[in-house]
Amino acid sequence: MSSSIPSSVLATSMRTDTCGLLRRSDVGRTVRLGGWVHRSRDLGGLVFIDLRDRTGLVQLAFGPAWSAAEVQALAAAVGVESVVVCAGEVVAREADRVNPDMGTGEVEVRVHSLQVVGPAVTPALPVARGRGDKMPAEELRLRHRYLDLRRPELQDNLVLRHRLLQVSRRYLSDHGYLELETPILTKPTPEGARDYLVPSRVHPGEFYALPQSPQIYKQLFMCCGFDRYFQIARCFRDEDLRADRQPEFTQIDIEASFIGREDILTLAEGLIGAMWREAGHDDVPPQFERMSYAEAMESYGCDRPDLRYGLELHDYSALFATLDFAVTTTALANGYRVRGLVVPGGAAWSRKQVDELEALAKGAGAGGLLRLRRAEGAYDGPLAKFLTDHAKQALALTDGDLALFVAAPDRISSPALDRVRQECARRLDLVDDQARRFLWVLDFPMFEQDP
Repeated sequence: MSSSIPSSVLATSMRTDTCGLLRRSDVGRTVRLGGWVHRSRDLGGLVFIDLRDRTGLVQLAFGPAWSAAEVQALAAAVGVESVVVCAGEVVAREADRVNPDMGTGEVEVRVHSLQVVGPAVTPALPVARGRGDKMPAEELRLRHRYLDLRRPELQDNLVLRHRLLQVSRRYLSDHGYLELETPILTKPTPEGARDYLVPSRVHPGEFYALPQSPQIYKQLFMCCGFDRYFQIARCFRDEDLRADRQPEFTQIDIEASFIGREDILTLAEGLIGAMWREAGHDDVPPQFERMSYAEAMESYGCDRPDLRYGLELHDYSALFATLDFAVTTTALANGYRVRGLVVPGGAAWSRKQVDELEALAKGAGAGGLLRLRRAEGAYDGPLAKFLTDHAKQALALTDGDLALFVAAPDRISSPALDRVRQECARRLDLVDDQARRFLWVLDFPMFEQDP
């Protein structure tokens, strides 16, 4: 785990340095270290221990030339995840023993003294994982979270979270926003979910509510004249778990006075850019793309479209109005539309693979998925015999294309085609996980018609 904090800042009366920050420039120094035994290897005459703290790993070496017999015996017996403190000399590794996978791979510490301050039994789950090792079951990891959080990957996540919060505080402070706290025990207010309730000891039968957001209080700040407020706010919502929501979560909460939409979008673009750069990504544009809600729903079927690939949706109602196909004729007569997308290369998919796409559409409420493919100049599918020359020209399918349509009201066709579009992109490997397309979706409707 990398760290920008100098080792001297982390020094205490028990240690002079931290494990992950030792480098070749430290060769010759006598250091005191403290940490957890990550893994150990007893080679008979030599014992090696990888010692871990929050900054990373360093190799400890125990040998008869520099370690007393009792020190070497203690090193050979110590278990993984035991807490130890030690003292020794930093030496350079021989060229053929340098470990390029470790930040400290050019050095090791030849230990003179060793003390086990927290012996450990065999841990319920391994902290040190080799390449190809299977991750323990999530339930086991959560039950022993104190072990799981020792893994460098999770520690890196928490360190990054800390850095991002500090960047957000600096950015907002530099833009005149005041970090103000709001109450946690509050009055129930109508929000989007149920409140968590806390019984009052001094008022029997009465309850406090935990805040779903600081909404009312931050608006009171505006009334009081604090025209720019922010808070790293803890929020609580008594609702079912979802992939992107937990019962309690943290949000960067902002309120401001005397501003318009572009002011807050510009502020957010700068804040997000600063945080992404802190995370090591320099490809954040100074201004994000903008798209209306209506355009997003029309072209992509959802209000958070993935723009890293094409496969846009189109309205084919006018084309199908010229065809004598009962399914679409009935749908158009009921005031519905025929919308769909063209999938390059989709004609090679089997009937079963296309049926799987139809199952996704049906799962979103569609009655079915109309299909048409062109291969070797010929058209195939339920629609093929109804196509006119004009329709073929309007569709402009090329060899290998698969066209998929849904005839339904927009409230059904949009989510159905959204699912189909995403699955087609996954199958065709169109999603570049390294690419980023930042987008504002604007002009959301305040109300939607209840069918």
